[in-house]
Amino acid sequence: MSSQQSVAVDTRNQPLFESVHTTVEGAIVGVVGRWYYDECQVGLESTFAEDIELESMEVMEIAENLIETYEGKVDFVTWFSAMELEDLVELTLGDVVEFIVKSIERSAA
Repeated sequence: MSSQQSVAVDTRNQPLFESVHTTVEGAIVGVVGRWYYDECQVGLESTFAEDIELESMEVMEIAENLIETYEGKVDFVTWFSAMELEDLVELTLGDVVEFIVKSIERSAA
């Protein structure tokens, strides 16, 4: 197991991870609705583009909601701009939750 994977595993066991996961899930449900979210059987490894089948505008709406929720502590614009198209297509719910957790931890330091 790589050190990055072990960090992800450790992060996923923290209460902050669970809290952020619930918040991100709520933001997605707010855009697509509970029925659709449940129908897609969304989990931490679900991709936004392929598994949840979100359009770019829906992803941006979710990101804007999360930026507001976390009062600017999360910089999705910079994070997204550093990604290749393939990275964006393969972006998972777990990736987003981990990014937010790390952003919150950095802002608290």
